[in-house]
Amino acid sequence: MKNLFKILEGNPIREKEIEILSRIKALREQNSFSQYEMGQKLGISQNAYYKIEKGYTKLDLQRLIQLSYIFEIELCKLVC
Repeated sequence: MKNLFKILEGNPIREKEIEILSRIKALREQNSFSQYEMGQKLGISQNAYYKIEKGYTKLDLQRLIQLSYIFEIELCKLVC
């Protein structure tokens, strides 16, 4: 698996994904939300939220909108 991440390292799409996931984690921590609390706010389990934050589950537009609403920021500020 480590080699796969090494291959994807130069991929601009993957790099943007990693940037967005890092932003989501930072916003969660700034708001003092646990992964469990985020799961509750999104209507999913803590484990499902963990998978989102780690990039194991792809984010769709609906989930990004939910996250921007929870963090009280514009969607563009989350993904741009």
